[in-house]
Amino acid sequence: MGNSKSKEITKHAKVAFTPEQLQQLEKLFGSLNGGKELVERSFLPHFPENPNFSIKLFNWMVERSPNHQVNYTNFVMLQELLLKELKDYYLSDYKFRNLEKFELFTLISLECLENDKDSINRFVVSYSQGSIVIRELLNIYSGGQITNSQRNDLAARSVTNTIFDQKDELPFNQFVSMAKAQLIYANKLCKYYFNMKFLGEQSHIEIPRLNTSSFILNDQVLALLQLSSPDFSKIKQLQLQFSSSVSEEDLDHITDIIVNTQKSLLFIFRNREDESQNDTFQQQVFGAYISIDPTLETHYVRRKLKDPMNILYSEDDPKNLYFGDEKSFLFSLMPKYQLFMSTFDQRSKQCFGYINNKSFRIDQPLGLAFGGDGRGNHRIWIDENLKGNATCRINNQCDLTYEMGYLLEPHIEFLNLTCIEIWSIEEKEVNPLLHLQSKIVEANKEDMQSKDVEQQKESVNEQK
Repeated sequence: MGNSKSKEITKHAKVAFTPEQLQQLEKLFGSLNGGKELVERSFLPHFPENPNFSIKLFNWMVERSPNHQVNYTNFVMLQELLLKELKDYYLSDYKFRNLEKFELFTLISLECLENDKDSINRFVVSYSQGSIVIRELLNIYSGGQITNSQRNDLAARSVTNTIFDQKDELPFNQFVSMAKAQLIYANKLCKYYFNMKFLGEQSHIEIPRLNTSSFILNDQVLALLQLSSPDFSKIKQLQLQFSSSVSEEDLDHITDIIVNTQKSLLFIFRNREDESQNDTFQQQVFGAYISIDPTLETHYVRRKLKDPMNILYSEDDPKNLYFGDEKSFLFSLMPKYQLFMSTFDQRSKQCFGYINNKSFRIDQPLGLAFGGDGRGNHRIWIDENLKGNATCRINNQCDLTYEMGYLLEPHIEFLNLTCIEIWSIEEKEVNPLLHLQSKIVEANKEDMQSKDVEQQKESVNEQK
């Protein structure tokens, strides 16, 4: 192994790390304080995106070490907790039995030093503490990519508002459960984070880039969507296609974007209930992610590509007005954060997105909409005039396409939109080598299956 400290540990006890990983940990430990006990230094240089959390993490290690001194053996023991699963613990404290990595991350963020599960479950999390945990979780993603004037805590406060739902505090286990329900990849993200920081593993913890600045999106909002949506992990870049704050274009422009862009689209709307709401957080932000698979027959494919002569599909067929697929979802960003996925039951009408303008010459309402039951009753309806029109409205009660729930506060019905942004999605390129390897694996499986079939046939023939 070549390292005396690592040899000393493995001489007396089995460890969960490979020799290479132990070398990595010993190298890191040596760089932190010259190989001596950690008593004064911190992890701050290693956590530039999350400085406050790095200090808490260092203090957590110090408090959980004998005499408040972290020697190499204690360092490795604590790394088992952060990097390995329970079944692999050999040195670490079993009082943390069954704690997931997100739970450990939360305990460190809360500066909670309780030692057993029962005590931890009795620990109470306040609203302000919960907001800090969520903000430090979102900071894991590489920030600083986006120039934006919005405060960085808006996204964290939106999630915290949903979790606490006007309560001042929650038991620890309830807070963690609610957070994981909103941020389904939180535990996986924490695993990647600790492994990347302490073992140097290369993990793709990054958010999509924006090709220009946004009035609504910032790095924390993008991290939030990344933590909640399977499709967002595939996104490389968002390209701004439309912004009502800098453009006077109308429904015709939006229609052209939807018809001609064979990519998934992110629609974001900012609503101000009345003119007195000047603070950013008093305004409501909601939107729709419409997944578009160019291989499927969405409305523009049927009308423009598949059937230019209108032989198979009638030109005035209302179905031509709908677009999107089952990966689409609706969401609210402020003041609460929630996702409403498309339903997969038999009642689903699959009215993911709707667009109609005068050029279509279809006798249906003109406007942009999301959700519904195929006969109107859209979850979100944007009139052809886009802004300042009393017919723009939101329906929080009836929808057979997306999950039920309030996108905005229950009393809000009519919309006063102050900003509309539409972004097209550029997905990450699939690694050709990995794609080839998967094809080889599939081919080998098929070959083995065919050989098994032939052997079974030969066996049957011999028996006959």
